[in-house]
Amino acid sequence: MNPETLWFLAPLAFGYAVVFWIVSVRFPAVPLVLIFGLAPFQNDVSGMGGLHFSLSEVHLLLSVPLLLWRGWSGGLSWMTFVLWGSLALTTLLTVPNWRDTTAVSLVQMALYWLGAVAVFCHLPVRRQDWETALKALIGVGVLLSIAALSVRSSYFWGLNKNGIGASLACALVVTTECWIGSPEGNRRALGGALLLITGGMVLVLSRGAWLSAATGVLFIMVFRREYRRLIGLSIVLVPVVAGMWMLLPQDSKDYALGFDSTRYNIKARQLNTEWVMEQWSSSPVYGVGVGLRKEYDATNVLWLTLAETGPLGLCAFLAVHLRFLAKVWGERLGTTGRLVGISPMPLAGALLLGKLLHGMVDHYWSRGAITVVWASVGIALSPSAQQGVQRRTGADKLQRRRIGGSHAIKKGSPNSEAILKDSIGREPGGNRDELPK
Repeated sequence: MNPETLWFLAPLAFGYAVVFWIVSVRFPAVPLVLIFGLAPFQNDVSGMGGLHFSLSEVHLLLSVPLLLWRGWSGGLSWMTFVLWGSLALTTLLTVPNWRDTTAVSLVQMALYWLGAVAVFCHLPVRRQDWETALKALIGVGVLLSIAALSVRSSYFWGLNKNGIGASLACALVVTTECWIGSPEGNRRALGGALLLITGGMVLVLSRGAWLSAATGVLFIMVFRREYRRLIGLSIVLVPVVAGMWMLLPQDSKDYALGFDSTRYNIKARQLNTEWVMEQWSSSPVYGVGVGLRKEYDATNVLWLTLAETGPLGLCAFLAVHLRFLAKVWGERLGTTGRLVGISPMPLAGALLLGKLLHGMVDHYWSRGAITVVWASVGIALSPSAQQGVQRRTGADKLQRRRIGGSHAIKKGSPNSEAILKDSIGREPGGNRDELPK
């Protein structure tokens, strides 16, 4: 970017930032929507040397002052220690082998592990704030799917196959959770979005995205114990997948089904794995330093992390993911019945697990889907995530039927207080859209 252009754009950028902060203070959903909804558009808009930022990441950085204005002191709920600790350990292991690309890579890790989590943990005031962000991603997912179906290509708008596929996988998982947890009247539109996004995913031909999406949807259904809906959804989606598959040209089908080592993409992954293992063998204890990911086609995050920071760094990386997934699964084991309403816990667990598996066959530290994943973790940690989510048991269903039949609860009856608490999730007269005091 030449100096003349920079002098022209700097005042406009500053003015936009000021307007963004003013509006975001009044409407907390605005930064969440811009970060979450724009994440699939991975195009670089920075033009600043080694640092590259997409529109979503620009708004993520602009949201940091909002955190400080709110008085954020670095806390990330029960993920504080593992996230800060893993990032600190990664940095320490890198110091002996500092590379030209190390600083950029560490900034990237902090942006997702700390920035995205903190913003979506502390900025939402009500459930509607982050629910609006989820809807924004669904809308963008539908838009990308329509574009992919229109142009019959995996490359458009400056985006590529892997990036679009990963974003559509996230959108599909988010749509599934919203479809299950939304009121009956909204499910038809969300069902249509599911069909469109599924069709777009098939056309994009990203096998890693297919794996990620299938894992995420299955995780949500099992977490929620929605086995009948899983079967019903499969029955509906299989014809869509089959129909889209029939429309693909033969060379695309061969590509999607081909795992022969003579194919370029498979052979390249084998050579990359051999090369990265050689890098690790040159420094098996501390690794060769964070930043190696910028120097080759890093399509397996486990081998990459082992080569960059050794066994300790790999354990730290896995600890971040397993700590969250263990807490999510513990939440499931500690409850009976089914969830009512959109729940960030299974959603974040599904996205994180899908991203981890996707990262074993494709790039993990690439903009787009990773912002969505770690932002969803922040939502799950947010106090606003606990508002209005209820768990339905057999006794609850029976009680609700009784309430519905009588259209009223007799005041002063022995169970009236308990029934009212269960029906709105707070004391009688409370508002479940308010944050817990």
